[in-house]
Amino acid sequence: MESKEDARKKVMNRLSRLEGQIRAVRRMVEEGKECEDIVTQLSAVHSALEGATKLIVANFFMVCLAESEQKGENQQEAVERFLSLLLNTRM
Repeated sequence: MESKEDARKKVMNRLSRLEGQIRAVRRMVEEGKECEDIVTQLSAVHSALEGATKLIVANFFMVCLAESEQKGENQQEAVERFLSLLLNTRM
């Protein structure tokens, strides 16, 4: 399992790339680029955001389980918290 810091760095890198993609889409709109090209880029942004969400949710699950284990807590509660998050997250 990767460290919490390594997981945080991966998430931050993905978010930085997403910021760049959003700025590029904004620039395309400002420059009057073709709608088809803008929608294509927005689709790429959407996919990248889904990927970042999945990474964050997966890391939350691993951290949640590890922390509950360290605290001697019932892992069933940690799994239920994770499932609650997952079921309320549109991916």
